[in-house]
Amino acid sequence: MQQLLKTGQKMKNVFLQQREKSLGEVRRIGLIADSHGDFERTELAAAALLAAGAERLIHLGDFCDTLQESSWITTMQVLQRHRMLTVKGNNDFQVETLLNERRPGQDQAEAELRAYLKSLQTTIVMDGLCFAHSLPYDSLRSFYEPVDDGTTVKASKIFHQTAHHIIFCGHSHTPVLFRWRNEKVTREEIPRDKTFPMKDSERYIVVVGAVANNDCALYDREAACYRRIRLD
Repeated sequence: MQQLLKTGQKMKNVFLQQREKSLGEVRRIGLIADSHGDFERTELAAAALLAAGAERLIHLGDFCDTLQESSWITTMQVLQRHRMLTVKGNNDFQVETLLNERRPGQDQAEAELRAYLKSLQTTIVMDGLCFAHSLPYDSLRSFYEPVDDGTTVKASKIFHQTAHHIIFCGHSHTPVLFRWRNEKVTREEIPRDKTFPMKDSERYIVVVGAVANNDCALYDREAACYRRIRLD
């Protein structure tokens, strides 16, 4: 894989993010977050999710890590190869800022990374679902401030300020679920490799967990269920 994804390799067509209005007929969504430059584990997660039936892969941000410059391009190439929809995380924003402060060079792969980072959105909203790195807003604060602080305070505020049925996010590296039911919010652990239903009468905020820590997840829209998948 390292040879295939060699840093500096030219790509004929850069998959830049576009604002999509609907998931269409996609039933199963594979969810990945917080790679932090670990392109090998990101590739493993993509393979595991595709094997589990994912028809679309979505990355919830921080595919880059400001301290892992040698992996920026390589990790982007994994996302490109799988045509993952991706939202911008705080590390991605910081890398974009660092690159903007440099004089552009002649390296094609770096030019593609610059264009790719610029194209990323802070949120993707489709069909009642919101995908974000952390808070579901279009602001700098949204990908720096965690949803999960060990309480339900922030989650309760988000439920009252938004209308999304489900928000999927990353940033916090430990998987956790917030459930809104009958005007009450609970914070719940997400067991590994267990499928649980997501009801129309309830609303959810799901912190997927970091792929750098071997976590990813599968959401089945038709069956309305979610499963945390461990890579170890």
